[in-house]
Amino acid sequence: MRIVHACNLQFDKDGEHLWNQDQKIHHGLIRLGHFVYTFSLNDRARMLSPTGSKSFGKKKANKALVETCRNVHPDLLILGHAQWITADTLREIRSILPEIRIGLWYVDPLWDEEATRHLRDRTPVLDALFCSTGGPLLESFATPDCPAFFIPSAVDAGIECHRAFETPEDEFVHDLLFFGRDKGQPERRAFLAELRDKLPGLRVGYYGCLDQPLIMGWEKEQVIRRSKMALNLSRRSDVELYSSSRIAELMGNGILTLTPRGAGLEKLYAEDEIVYFEGIDDLAEKIRHFAGDPDARNAIAEKGWERNHRDYSGTEVARIIVEELERRS
Repeated sequence: MRIVHACNLQFDKDGEHLWNQDQKIHHGLIRLGHFVYTFSLNDRARMLSPTGSKSFGKKKANKALVETCRNVHPDLLILGHAQWITADTLREIRSILPEIRIGLWYVDPLWDEEATRHLRDRTPVLDALFCSTGGPLLESFATPDCPAFFIPSAVDAGIECHRAFETPEDEFVHDLLFFGRDKGQPERRAFLAELRDKLPGLRVGYYGCLDQPLIMGWEKEQVIRRSKMALNLSRRSDVELYSSSRIAELMGNGILTLTPRGAGLEKLYAEDEIVYFEGIDDLAEKIRHFAGDPDARNAIAEKGWERNHRDYSGTEVARIIVEELERRS
């Protein structure tokens, strides 16, 4: 099929965000054998703005998306986030291409009503919605004409290309690793500080939090590859199937990943593929255990790596999106 994929490839980041979900789903669509024309939303808006600001280019970018669909004549229009592509724009595209099917994927949290208002505004003109949150929150966005489907955070073998479970013991720089910001999140900051204090003698690497700089791109990959374990700590752990896409970046690179119970991730990952913890004392105890048991650590990390690359690749996520949209024809 012909597909227009309107997402954010973040060309302005110069490769810092090479692991973003937009890239992985885009690669997956191509691997399925489709012709995929990229419409990089924010980059196109900046190009069309006299000041280089996406805010001033949004209106023209909406018109450009209409013209892109007119020229490419796609079977599917797949939107990635696309908060400022208006419902009127999608209606105009439908008027030009009555047989087109339009889907939107969204991998940010669904509990913020203001941030997700655009999803509810667009469901009347979508054929399907795809989100990385499950349960009642996801169900609340579904309508008779626009079903809502869960998608896992995707990995890509060309992006998550490392196998930390194969790293020699003498090459590790951290026993535990965490990437994530704590600005405006006092509870996360306090948790991370307390955890560090509970692990004397272990090498804990924090990036983007506790006043430490965040690292990106290739440098970030090398730190993952040379760390024994990583913490997957999302903003909430009580929302069904929700996790930051961090989980894919970590497990896809073969590092033992520890995540809190409460989000029902057991439906995605078995107990021998990831380490679940309940509270900070349980977490600290498991970190100490696996830091000194490389055989057990690597066995779980390798199974988690296999699960992600087998079942949650960008190709499999793209397959879900395409197949469900095809069913709406």
